[in-house]
Amino acid sequence: MVADDYMDQVETQLTLMDVTEDHLKIILATDKFSKDAKLWWKTVTNRQKVEEMSLDKFKELFYEKYFSISKRWELKDQFLGLIQGNMTVAEYENKFTSFSRFAPEMVTDEVDKTQKFVSGLHDRMRPLIMAQFIKVYSEAVERALMLEADIKDKDVRKEQWKQKKGAGPPSE
Repeated sequence: MVADDYMDQVETQLTLMDVTEDHLKIILATDKFSKDAKLWWKTVTNRQKVEEMSLDKFKELFYEKYFSISKRWELKDQFLGLIQGNMTVAEYENKFTSFSRFAPEMVTDEVDKTQKFVSGLHDRMRPLIMAQFIKVYSEAVERALMLEADIKDKDVRKEQWKQKKGAGPPSE
């Protein structure tokens, strides 16, 4: 995922810099390479003319080397099977966001993304959130966070009540 994060950062910087020519994009993208990546890039440039290479071809070569298709499939499978489990809503949402980029067809629009997120929520929360028919992802996340806080508060009060009840009458 480091390779994918690197490519995301590069593309963001290139957009901010308003670089339009693929040749310049590739030069800037490879400028920060070090050690193994620098050696790999040197072998690529010995075999291919960078001046004629498209950015898509560069990304294809980069991903072949540093982010294999089998790893991407594995991460997609992890996203498809992602459930909240013992994670907090915030942890689940972070993982959901991180892995969703590996299955973009599952989150093509706001409704699909929201439905996938809600379907992975903990059993205590999912029916309550689903019943609200939320179609906006950020709203579903916010409601889940609020519900989680409410559940935790109720659990604490319930435990305090049990402890108070179990203590029995004060001794004289």
